[in-house]
Amino acid sequence: MSDGMQVAVGVDGCKGGWFAAKRDRASGTIEVAVLATFAQLLAWAPASAVIGIDMPIGLATAASRDCDTEARKRLGWPRATSVFSPPVRAVLGASSYDDACTRNRAAVGRAMSKQAFNILPKIAELDAVLQTLPRQPQRVFEVHPELAFMALAQSRSGESDGRRGGEKSKGLVEPKRTAAGHARRLALLPTEYREAVDHALTNRKRAECAADDVLDAFAVLWSAERCVKGDAIAIAAKHEVDDAGLEMNIRY
Repeated sequence: MSDGMQVAVGVDGCKGGWFAAKRDRASGTIEVAVLATFAQLLAWAPASAVIGIDMPIGLATAASRDCDTEARKRLGWPRATSVFSPPVRAVLGASSYDDACTRNRAAVGRAMSKQAFNILPKIAELDAVLQTLPRQPQRVFEVHPELAFMALAQSRSGESDGRRGGEKSKGLVEPKRTAAGHARRLALLPTEYREAVDHALTNRKRAECAADDVLDAFAVLWSAERCVKGDAIAIAAKHEVDDAGLEMNIRY
């Protein structure tokens, strides 16, 4: 990343649209917002900001993306189940879950998960906006928050983050929507985020975002900052792009 890219943004989808945490790395100032559309989010972030987002980028025509397979392998049981297969491009615009499954089955021989269908409008929205942006320099990266929490836990314990390959990586055991899972993830976030995280949790509107949306966005922010510094791990074994030219990879 360029040294001029000093602002990082972590984004998670939520009921109100997109929950985003923005940090100016020079001053350390953190701002949060719920933006109704991704286009509004881009307008809210500085033009040179690096944005991490917990949403699939790049829609495969094959049965799976290498990055999803590798993410499940690194997270292990039970967090591997948090990585679901995105729809193929042919599914965009489906009128119902049955229609989406029919389209997905025709393309890759299997139906799509209800979990993936529930966020299909956000996948389509993000995909449409990304196709209007320059490919270089890339400024929007796919991030999975559970991979970020895994790396944060490993850094606390002094374990390897899997950068060299071959190490046994494992995600958190506690589900994120339990009290224990919330407390564990909150404790793992960097201390310099804590005041902003506490403020966001206290002042969030329940109709707009859930507590786990807030924690996930801050975990994604941590990964986005690693992208700015050039320290992020891109987990796909080979460079893959989809039919629209969008990179299919996950960073943390």
